[in-house]
Amino acid sequence: MLNKNRKGVSEVVANVLIVLLVIVGIAVIWSVVKPTVDKGAQGIKTGAECLSLSLEPVSCTPVTCASLSVANCPNFAGCSLSSGTPVVCQGTITTFNKTIVVKRNPGAGAFESVELIFSDGTNSGSVSTTTSSTSLGELSTVTWYPSIPATITGASKTVNVVAKTAGQLCPPLSAPVTCS
Repeated sequence: MLNKNRKGVSEVVANVLIVLLVIVGIAVIWSVVKPTVDKGAQGIKTGAECLSLSLEPVSCTPVTCASLSVANCPNFAGCSLSSGTPVVCQGTITTFNKTIVVKRNPGAGAFESVELIFSDGTNSGSVSTTTSSTSLGELSTVTWYPSIPATITGASKTVNVVAKTAGQLCPPLSAPVTCS
């Protein structure tokens, strides 16, 4: 015979329990996944500063006597100032030194320094500069004379430029230029 006194969980209570179990499951999975997502996001800064910055390399050429001036001559062992003449080259200037011209496009973002990223297709290396957004204003250019990192040994060398804001590198927004 049928027992009419059976007790069980009603359908409403069962659905509420299932919803609560799903919410708890999502919370547990998120607590495991969130640290991994946060750790990966620390490597690249994509804040408002990076979105409003646009730096691009214009050229990468060898340092020659003609590219030197009174202002940068003391930085090279191969040149000196001589009574009234702007620059006198003495000896040869190492082929590792390059003249890098970088242009800042419109955008009001602030940055603390600029990194020059060199590559030969296999290896890459960077050179830090002390140029900040206060010394490189919008629509202006700057010229650097860095030495290419020793790890860059291939015949074909390129350079790109990235800004550093709040200790983090912004992603490069332009194509690299080939060094001649």
